[in-house]
Amino acid sequence: MSLLSHDHGPVDRKGPIGWMASNPVAANLLMFVLVVGGIMFALSIKREVFPEIEMDMVTVVVAYPGASPQEVEEGAVLAVEEEISSLDGIKKISSVSVEGIGTVMAELLQSANADRTLNDIKSAVDRITSFPQDAERPVISLITNRRQVLSLLVHGDVDIKSLDRLAEEIRAELLSDERITLVEKAGIPPPEISVEVSSENLRRYGLTLPQISAAVRAASIDLPGGSVKTEGGEVLVRTTERRDYGEEFRDITLIARADGTRVRLRDVAEVIDGYRETDEELLYNGQRAIDLQVFGSAPRCR
Repeated sequence: MSLLSHDHGPVDRKGPIGWMASNPVAANLLMFVLVVGGIMFALSIKREVFPEIEMDMVTVVVAYPGASPQEVEEGAVLAVEEEISSLDGIKKISSVSVEGIGTVMAELLQSANADRTLNDIKSAVDRITSFPQDAERPVISLITNRRQVLSLLVHGDVDIKSLDRLAEEIRAELLSDERITLVEKAGIPPPEISVEVSSENLRRYGLTLPQISAAVRAASIDLPGGSVKTEGGEVLVRTTERRDYGEEFRDITLIARADGTRVRLRDVAEVIDGYRETDEELLYNGQRAIDLQVFGSAPRCR
């Protein structure tokens, strides 16, 4: 029996693998640095159950009190869809009509400029003059993902109006921070302006409740009037007489006589700036409270 030996020659220790093989201390040290660095980096990674993404969608909400879903669709929704369907940057249009309100949703293309498309949709909706008389002004908004960062409770042994005023001051101060994009109030009834007329005043001035209601409705209107083409471009015409506070309603003229005298709403009725009656209220330690929900900006992901 004979033994054969094979000589493979000298080991090639050139290159990173060969250098590591001949320097085990450096290899172990490098591995230790990589492991420790990986653990530290893993602990600092932001983890979210629901990832933050931006939804590129514009909604047009038209309130039509008392109307059936079919009336809402025929009177408001179809007009909005037809007007915005030819705009650039819109991928898909869908709508939902229910009793008293219609919503049109325009999904935007990823390449579209969301703010520019939002302004185009606002201009297009403003040109619509065929809305029903009882329909309210359309509310147009860009849907964005919101991240709640804080919930602040404002409470005290004061009336709801004073508490609301304090909450508004805190809300304005919070919004001055550029990291905060939205502050919503919860736990407070919706504002309501009530007009209370006594039967004695109705007989004294020869008025009826429908006449007063029609005068108030006609004096508080925000109605688009179409557009006028000029050399400098297209000018949108709009009647902006919307009233939002009780003091603005008190000066509405109900009767204008030939001798120049006028009967105003404040002479006939009591205008109260208050809140709608609801069955819900927010309390903290037995005191009325308002919840301020603070939202921060979400990163844009595409």
